[in-house]
Amino acid sequence: MSKGSNLGVIPVRRFVALVAFACVAAALFCNLAYSQDDELSRDEAAVVKARVQKIRGLKLKRDVPVTYLSVAETEARFTAQFAKQVSQEEIDTGVEENKMIGLFPPDLKIERKELADMTLELAGFYDDHHKDIVIIDRPITVELPERYRNAITEMRKLDTMGTLGHELTHALQDQYFDIEAALKKYKGNSDRELAYKAIVEGDATLSGFSVVIGRVDDETIDYFDSHLQDIVPVFMGRMEGKPRAMTYPFIFQYTEGARFVAEAYHRGKWAGVNALFTGPPLSTQQIMHPELYFDHPTPALTVKLAGYEKVLHDWKKIDEDTLGELMLKIMLERTMGEDTPYVEASTKWAGDRIVALQKGKSLTLLWMIIFRSAGDADNFAQLYSGILDKVLPGTTARKIDRLGPAVFAMIGDGAIRYREYLPEVWKQSTIDGTQIGSYQSPVTRQQAQPRQTSLQPQAAPTPTTEAPRTIQAD
Repeated sequence: MSKGSNLGVIPVRRFVALVAFACVAAALFCNLAYSQDDELSRDEAAVVKARVQKIRGLKLKRDVPVTYLSVAETEARFTAQFAKQVSQEEIDTGVEENKMIGLFPPDLKIERKELADMTLELAGFYDDHHKDIVIIDRPITVELPERYRNAITEMRKLDTMGTLGHELTHALQDQYFDIEAALKKYKGNSDRELAYKAIVEGDATLSGFSVVIGRVDDETIDYFDSHLQDIVPVFMGRMEGKPRAMTYPFIFQYTEGARFVAEAYHRGKWAGVNALFTGPPLSTQQIMHPELYFDHPTPALTVKLAGYEKVLHDWKKIDEDTLGELMLKIMLERTMGEDTPYVEASTKWAGDRIVALQKGKSLTLLWMIIFRSAGDADNFAQLYSGILDKVLPGTTARKIDRLGPAVFAMIGDGAIRYREYLPEVWKQSTIDGTQIGSYQSPVTRQQAQPRQTSLQPQAAPTPTTEAPRTIQAD
């Protein structure tokens, strides 16, 4: 697990990025607890280092120290940094934003101390600041019969080897591909950032597994890939009580990331994996649907949301981000049920941009979502209207509008003034640099007129014209 990993991604990055420290573990070895008996000898650690470099075909440019720290020492290492990066106010704001768009349940509360205390569950990590690997030393508290001790110790040493192999792969990535610099480029686009982290963790996960078994080839990669999903219910079980939008993006990096990297390995061996770092996937959509990267390259559309600033000049922009298909899917599952057929709507995602505005204690969210066709956008607009009706108090202003393949959702007090800025939003907002009103979907290439949807019952449109349907915003 790289120290820079994160669990959730939206919409307040400074909050969710810290949940990385709150994960239950590193890589796929999340149920481990280490004791001093599990420490690798210098020779054993040297074998792991040599094996990782041989497997990945990359030589360490500089040695990477391996440190075993107690739980208390690990806590001390992170506490000060955690305190500097997030406040309870920022956490509360982030939670509220996620509630407003349907990602978090309405009764959720998260305390700053709760996030900090969860750091004690880490198994190990590569620290890209200190440039070392830390494995957390946890004494075994259960008394083991003498006849089992040697076998248990040897098994746990294999686990330690896997963790060390995983983290050494992160060190190689850091030295060859400058992961930290790459991630900085994606700030402000959590979807793209999560896609990049998926190849970082997917690579290290496959490499760590290969270290343990001592070989790597298509057959072993396929075997590992076929069992990846087995760890999801285990991980999610340990995270019971935490919202899926906060926990699943973390495990996604390892499971879906490893599956995606495995595809690159099958196509080009480790050279193909290395190529992912110079030409990375640009969305979680490409991770979830590898053919959109390897066979039919389909990058996310770049959405610029503008035109509201003059009217809402007394509101302060506190965040701007891109959510992506994964988070859209999680929102639909949370609000409509995990087995809902409506989740299909998320696969039609083509790009989005969300802006969070604040005035005093009031929040307004403006969310522009682009779909593959005008029909897909219309279907989602109707669906999301019902979702907002379920998740928002009746007094919360909201407005949904649709033009061509774009759906524009406005939530919060700023939605009350939508009539004043909506025309300018459609005029100034763009898709890949093209004004939305002029953009033609490559799927349908059909002309579309603005259409408004509502959470309130409306009269049916006449046969000759489609009546605009508006949301009660005041």
